[in-house]
Amino acid sequence: MRNKYIRYIAGFILFALILLSFSYSKILLLLASCFFIIIVNIEYRSMLKNKEIYPHKILPEVVGILCAYIFIFHDFPKDHIYITPIIITGILLSFILTVIRNRKPYFLTSMSTIASILFTICGLYIIKLTYFFDKFSSLYLIIVYFIAVLSGDFMASIVGPKIKPTYIAPEISPNKTLAGSLANLTITCIICLFYHKFIDMPILYCIFAGFIISISSQFGDLTISTIKRDLGIKHSSNLFFEYGGLLDRMDSFLFSAPIFYYFLCFLYFF
Repeated sequence: MRNKYIRYIAGFILFALILLSFSYSKILLLLASCFFIIIVNIEYRSMLKNKEIYPHKILPEVVGILCAYIFIFHDFPKDHIYITPIIITGILLSFILTVIRNRKPYFLTSMSTIASILFTICGLYIIKLTYFFDKFSSLYLIIVYFIAVLSGDFMASIVGPKIKPTYIAPEISPNKTLAGSLANLTITCIICLFYHKFIDMPILYCIFAGFIISISSQFGDLTISTIKRDLGIKHSSNLFFEYGGLLDRMDSFLFSAPIFYYFLCFLYFF
């Protein structure tokens, strides 16, 4: 049980750092983003050592930091068009560097590097959420989003073991149950109803927002669990000692942040 509480305390610390950075200055937010990008990629490469797969160093960090800079300092969405060529360049370089440096196995080296780039970009959509509206409205947007994701995960861990378990993916994550997943979905949808008050989102859309946040956060969690299971490890690192690493804390945000962002784009811009 203590492990569960440490997990959510770490999540709220991450949440507090992002809010603090967002509130004070863009430079501070960029520095915080660089810290997260570097640590997560170090953890990712360390995980793959178990299978003797060595993604390229530096490349995912450079791509991630360049994209973070654009997300933070360019307010107009049209300026974000530069993100696509940066990502494509990173993907091409992952293959080119594999050949030049003769990194074997060639395919796994390139693909693991590309996965690192894509995971990094997905995580950076948290920044895009913090600047989606004006500062006041975006503050409520990100607060509710973080609370919804963390509360959904917490409720799943509490409710799941108390009801006769029907496991979703026992070979990947033995603790994931249908009851826990439904508890996650329910509490996430309830918390997202606050969007109706804070950003005047229609109630039906609030519920749908909760649905997509819950489902995508659970798939993000399962994706990282799949990677760890295949690599034969329990945690991405020991940054938080026996409670895991930064990537363990951010897995629920990897898919939910970009999916929620594009849901908002569809809702408010189309």
